[in-house]
Amino acid sequence: MSALPEPASLVRGTGLPKSSHLQRVLLSELARLASAGPVVAALRATLDGPGPFESALRRDAAARGGAVIAEYKQASPSLGPFAAGTPLQAQLQAYREGGATAYSILAEPTYFRGAAAHLAAAEAFGLPRLYKGFVISEAQLAEAEACGAEAVLLIVRVLKGHTAAFLEAARRRGLEPLVELHDLTEVPFAQEAGARMVGINARDLSTFTLGEPTAAPLRMAFPEAVLVRESGLATPEDAQASLRAGFDAVLIGEALMRSPDPKGFLDRVFADLRQEAR
Repeated sequence: MSALPEPASLVRGTGLPKSSHLQRVLLSELARLASAGPVVAALRATLDGPGPFESALRRDAAARGGAVIAEYKQASPSLGPFAAGTPLQAQLQAYREGGATAYSILAEPTYFRGAAAHLAAAEAFGLPRLYKGFVISEAQLAEAEACGAEAVLLIVRVLKGHTAAFLEAARRRGLEPLVELHDLTEVPFAQEAGARMVGINARDLSTFTLGEPTAAPLRMAFPEAVLVRESGLATPEDAQASLRAGFDAVLIGEALMRSPDPKGFLDRVFADLRQEAR
């Protein structure tokens, strides 16, 4: 069992300027953690194999040609409050009716207007939930466990050589880690951690600008893992292209939150994939 580093040392170790979007979010989380209470001990059993989140992604990747993680996000550092006030219940219901495999729900309150309470409320819809946060401490893993999340995001750009320790800590709380990479130089950290779910973020997290990842080198590095394309999917056709290019799942946030018909958006993602999977 590896000890987790002090959150402040992780934030200092990013090497990012204080003005970068990611560093601003991390500093905000540091301040939030400083006022948090004591960390609650793990309540769930340690997770040794796949959990419900991973299993759902694998099921839909095999049966439907791809899985969709539908995200509830009201704001971002680069866009501001672009979807503030979007009703949580109605949005999650539309995602479920559209065939979403799982939910991703923002937990960071200052820049994304997220809340752990949103994850707890999502339990009523029956889909597995990803705690989408900027994890730098055991306290956030405890928060994810307490609100009922099945999975938690771990960002290698932040955790670096401590990724394996955080992955182990998450699984001790019964949480399934989705290990997020920004570029292929971060692959060794995820390999060392034994990641079962690997995401590639299409955004440069320091600037939140878009890039274009590919699945092929990730599949070579993680032949058995669930591969998730994150961010930058503006249309149903973008999502389909990523799934056809070798990703097992896509995570769609801003486009669904902006769509006047999120159910219809998801219907269009799956329409052709259903026929191809037959």
